[in-house]
Amino acid sequence: MTPGTTTVVEGAPGTGKTAVLDDLAARWESAGGRVVRARGSALEGDLPFGVVAQLFDLVDPDLVPAEAIGALSLTAGSAGFPVLHGVYRLAAALAGQGDLLVVVDDAHWADAASLRWLAYLTLRVRRLPIAVVLAVGLGERCDDPSYGEIMAACRRVTLTSLTRDETGRLVSDALGTAAPEFVTACFDATGGNPLAVTRLLTALAEDEVPPAAEATWRVVQRGAEVAGEIVAARLRRRPPSVVTAAQCLAVLGPSPHPGVLAELAGLSPVELAGAVRTAELLGLTGPAVLDDMPAGARAELHLRAARCLREHGAADHAVAEHLLETAPGLEPWAGEVLDRTAQEAVTWGDTAGAARLLWRALREPVANPSRALRLLGIAELVGNLPGATARLREAFQSDVDDADSAVALSYALHADGTPAEILPVLSGGSPWAAAHLVVHGLVWREAVPSSVPLDTPAGVLHHVMVGDIGAAQAVALVSTSDVLSALTSAMTLNLADSLDEALAVLDEVDRAQAPALRALTNVMRANVQRRMGDLVSARADLAVAAGHLRQDRRWHAVTTWHAALLADILLEEGRLDEAAEVIAEATTDEARRTWSFGGVLTVRGRMLTARGDDHEALEAFLAAERHCAAWPYRNPAALAWRSGAAVACAAMGDGERARELAREEVDLARAWGAPRALGMALRAAGRVTAGAAGRSLLEEAVRVLRGSPARLELARALVDLGVVLRRQGETSGARTCLRDALDLAQKCGSTAMAARAYSELVATSAGPRRMRQTGPTALTPTEHRVAELAARGRSDGEIASTLLMPADSVEGVLSGIYRKLGVSGRSQLSDALFVD
Repeated sequence: MTPGTTTVVEGAPGTGKTAVLDDLAARWESAGGRVVRARGSALEGDLPFGVVAQLFDLVDPDLVPAEAIGALSLTAGSAGFPVLHGVYRLAAALAGQGDLLVVVDDAHWADAASLRWLAYLTLRVRRLPIAVVLAVGLGERCDDPSYGEIMAACRRVTLTSLTRDETGRLVSDALGTAAPEFVTACFDATGGNPLAVTRLLTALAEDEVPPAAEATWRVVQRGAEVAGEIVAARLRRRPPSVVTAAQCLAVLGPSPHPGVLAELAGLSPVELAGAVRTAELLGLTGPAVLDDMPAGARAELHLRAARCLREHGAADHAVAEHLLETAPGLEPWAGEVLDRTAQEAVTWGDTAGAARLLWRALREPVANPSRALRLLGIAELVGNLPGATARLREAFQSDVDDADSAVALSYALHADGTPAEILPVLSGGSPWAAAHLVVHGLVWREAVPSSVPLDTPAGVLHHVMVGDIGAAQAVALVSTSDVLSALTSAMTLNLADSLDEALAVLDEVDRAQAPALRALTNVMRANVQRRMGDLVSARADLAVAAGHLRQDRRWHAVTTWHAALLADILLEEGRLDEAAEVIAEATTDEARRTWSFGGVLTVRGRMLTARGDDHEALEAFLAAERHCAAWPYRNPAALAWRSGAAVACAAMGDGERARELAREEVDLARAWGAPRALGMALRAAGRVTAGAAGRSLLEEAVRVLRGSPARLELARALVDLGVVLRRQGETSGARTCLRDALDLAQKCGSTAMAARAYSELVATSAGPRRMRQTGPTALTPTEHRVAELAARGRSDGEIASTLLMPADSVEGVLSGIYRKLGVSGRSQLSDALFVD
């Protein structure tokens, strides 16, 4: 710093402007010069010559010119030329005794008269041994014309925040050698602001926090406290308009509605614009601003915000967030808003948020307390929080005619594993409650209703499972008007072999639901895709479902169904030991009480059959029979244990019993009328029937399955027919069946079925079969699924999300698909996939 210059030091709050001025003043005085200092203040901005008076308050009165006395005594009426020149002469006189440094901190807050004198001085300072240094906030606004003159004529120095390395050096100096993670936490907590870094390190040193990686959480904690203290101190020095704007911004959050902000702040448009700009520029927003307010004032501001938002048509959840911070009983509409918001939170799976809203709603004079209790219980049930059943029982008992409360309580009892109580709770006669009772009956035998009408999709599904209506009639009665209808209709469509339609329904089910419902939806999707023969997609959906089930393990029927499907797919992949492990883990006391455990027993029978243990396999299938006897469900499309038992009986030499079991399943499947179940039953009957009759049954099975989407079951039937044809000497026909079976098994991803088809093909003396390099059957299971999704118009991102694969690998897979199919792009995939 040299005489004859004017310098402005700019910097954001906390970057060390005052420290720089202190250092300059000390250096100037150590060199024998004289320093006069002052500091502008927002609270003194209307006091004429306030800064000038600070600068010269300790000067020898004998040196003060008569014209300057009014300025120094704060009695000057105006900043006229005589006064300005009189103060200038005083500065010149002081400079005559030794070089003079004039220092003004926060000059942007200086009063207009003082700014005018500083501008007057800067125009003449080059002729005198005087240096002027002013410190201003970076981006601070000052509309005084004298301020503009000073800024135009000065040299400017800008202070910046510390870098991470600079922060690290300060940390090590203060606390010792610091771990990189600790330094990063300090830098992140302060943004490198020197003041914040200094105060944070002081606080950490006082707390004796070691600079180790394990202590980073303490840095985050103390950093937030320090930042709050700095913001609060900074805000207290601001004009009332800035304080008001900062508080309103803090309570409304980022990007507030302009009308709401203006009404809440109560400032003129010009005042509000300037105050908001200052508050945002200086970081005077966020929780620290609200924390510095008295509790009563903060609650009052939240209440006013709730009123403003409601008057401007804001969403209920925005209003409710503010009501949570207020006392109850202040607005008659508060209970309704909290109640509606809680219901929305439950729908979206935000159970913790819903519980918080409902606890608060219950303190309001709500019109329907049983409804609030019910919603609170649902939130606790979905969030696996204690007390859900008690809360829902209280809601139900307060209004036994409330079907919604009865339904909610029934699911709490379901999750608790006490199904005996479900029937009396849902026996009130409401169709809505009756539909849910049917759903419980699909899991617990104690909940199976004595009679079920066909007036709801759930009722239709009940009759489908019983097997007393046909597939065509059932499909005609499906509906997707709500989540329950959509899920039960999707199950009906699945059993009726309307698999594409079932997937379309499941795709439309709202996924922003409780983990258990999301898990159920994914398990149902996996089941549909398994029936299609798309094992890759089924596995992907099961993986997603597993993640949801880990969040809530109370829904044993879904967990058991998941295990049965996973074990079944592992069998198709030839991984018998892993399938056995899944079955063993799923065989629990809770699972044994659910209908879906019959699927585990059936898959266990298939696994034992694959191992050649026919006696144990038969026991497993008969255990499935005994398990399912407690339910009235006999439709083989839902559970085909009879065909497995028939094959096991035949392998043990009991042909008569085997044929009896197979004929029973064929009759049930014909009554149902869907091709997959009938084809599987005919295949089993053909395997246990000797001679031409058996061959005829297998040929019928192939014909039936060719008209179904069940590609893997068709491959199974083709293998069995190929074996019979080979044994009867019809080698050519056998090879055709086995080659088709091999292609289908490879396309579906069934390693076990492909291996069996290949070994039987070799047995026809056809020699090793060369894998096809072109055409649809040359595609791997993953390639085939990618091609199908692309043909349906899915984007690369959607394909990657569906198949759980990296998004950047989809295009590469598609390139290989185009080459194998001989096409040039997506538009030709739809035709090429179905042409051999």
